[in-house]
Amino acid sequence: MGADGSADAYRQLSFVRGDDVDLVLLGLNLEGAVAEASSAAKYRTQKMASALGLWSRAWLTRLEALHAVECGNYVAALPLIRAAADYQASALYLLRSDAAEWEEWLDSGGIALAPDEHATEYRLHAFRAAEVLAVHDILGPLYRAATDLSLGHFGSTLMLAGGDSTPDRVLMTFGDRDFHLGLAELELGWLLLLGVAQIESVIEYEGVFAIPDRSALDAFRHDARAKAVDTSRCSMEIVERVGETRYLVHNWRRAPGSAAKRLFL
Repeated sequence: MGADGSADAYRQLSFVRGDDVDLVLLGLNLEGAVAEASSAAKYRTQKMASALGLWSRAWLTRLEALHAVECGNYVAALPLIRAAADYQASALYLLRSDAAEWEEWLDSGGIALAPDEHATEYRLHAFRAAEVLAVHDILGPLYRAATDLSLGHFGSTLMLAGGDSTPDRVLMTFGDRDFHLGLAELELGWLLLLGVAQIESVIEYEGVFAIPDRSALDAFRHDARAKAVDTSRCSMEIVERVGETRYLVHNWRRAPGSAAKRLFL
């Protein structure tokens, strides 16, 4: 707590990538405005409610991921980004299927009284949206990449805790929260794309949700997508090598003045 690295990371991020942070926050605020407008009686349907709960979880998770990036805790941001992609895919599945599984869950006693336990019962009902993750142009690739970086793989561990290592030396760190431009750009780019995916879901299902300002949503998704795919920032692409799926990280560097390099995971 109070480590100099986290405070320094916040200052440097504000100076170097403050525009990214502002754009992520703009998207979150636009989503909040849609959610607020959708509280009107005409929008209170089970279809909206089923998606709203998962959207709310994704919104809060992305907000905490942004805070983690601002404090230089890039490791903590990754599972949050992964979870947000999962929530958004699940919400989109419910919208596309007219919330059929949610309605079935309600009809089969998903919410009930449990007299023996003197409790209100919410049946857990395991639920995933693999179909959406398999085909969505943003959520699928981002979910898979964030998953691979979130797990305890050796390569991702070295990237996140020893990213200056070479074949000659392993330079492992512990609790490093110093500013890292490459990780900040990568994760902020992913947060921007998650915002684009959510705004596009809202626009696709206008009528299920209220849209108070369509032009603001269109402007955000255009600006956020353009910034996220800017080739000058750190990014990670999927490549195939000898029948194996790998990742190529571009523009990897700790500080703005450092020479950019590539990592091959």
